Amino acid sequence: MQASVVCSACKNEVVVTDHECGEVICSRCGIVIDRIESPAVQEWRAFSADEFFRKSRTGGPTSLARFNKGMLTSIGNGNARKNGLNFNRMRVWDFRIQAANDRSLKQALPELEHLKESLALPETIVEKSAYFYRKSSRLGLIKGRTVSSVLAASVYLACRELENPRTLNEIAAAGNIARKKISRDYRLLVRIFDPKIPTVDHARCITRIANKVGVSEKTKRMAVRIMRQIVAMQISAGKGPMGIAATVLYIACLQAGEVKTQKELSVAAGVTEVTIRNRYSELKKYLQDFAKSSSLAMAIFVFAFQSPIIIHSAARYATTVLLR
Repeated sequence: MQASVVCSACKNEVVVTDHECGEVICSRCGIVIDRIESPAVQEWRAFSADEFFRKSRTGGPTSLARFNKGMLTSIGNGNARKNGLNFNRMRVWDFRIQAANDRSLKQALPELEHLKESLALPETIVEKSAYFYRKSSRLGLIKGRTVSSVLAASVYLACRELENPRTLNEIAAAGNIARKKISRDYRLLVRIFDPKIPTVDHARCITRIANKVGVSEKTKRMAVRIMRQIVAMQISAGKGPMGIAATVLYIACLQAGEVKTQKELSVAAGVTEVTIRNRYSELKKYLQDFAKSSSLAMAIFVFAFQSPIIIHSAARYATTVLLR
């Protein structure tokens, strides 16, 4: 019988096994209890290089992020002539018969590796980006456009589809490409591929900004709670997710007493200070108008924009309206 795993921090026995990362995680406090390691030792031994290559049965994993998918076949630089065969000429014709798509992949996929390192993208995003780029190349969408812009648009589309928050400005800065070109090619890919892009999760945007500026966990949760209420009231519709996330985090910092300036939040979110001020004024005005007919809006308005003394009266007002 297998012994149960107990968390060393909180003594909890309910754990979650993440097979993708190979970790055993506590369901209560989130600490990594153990790691699942697969044996990486082969069952055979080799005493020379020739014996090693003769006995080995596997190679590197296949990947769409490599132009040959990790299955390279090349003619070596050995003997020029052997058994009547001219290897130099065979090598020349092997290069000539390569399709134009293969040559463009040789140029594009190293740039994808550069974007991966600059933006700290996970492997799932890289594989999805390579898939979109290969599909674009196969359909001839790269003609008349630059390889860099189509590749950057593929990365942005993969980030949107897999809900990994990255802005166009970040990708444009990492790839040294004009933002206008990336947005143009992105709209083309969306029109051709018709992917199922989920709506932006504002909570992830808040978490990302909060981690950059060093906000406490209490303030972060307060901002997420306010954002969920604002999204439920459909106030955030039509507004940039990073801008409104920075604004809500700024409101939460004011309520929690943390000193975070608009400039710090704007730099972390990739927006301007004017955007945060405008969103702050819009939220305040909208909630003031909507609070006349909604107890929920009244509670949010008092909680976000007024002193804590009035919060108690707002809660009593909301309870009275609901009991009626």
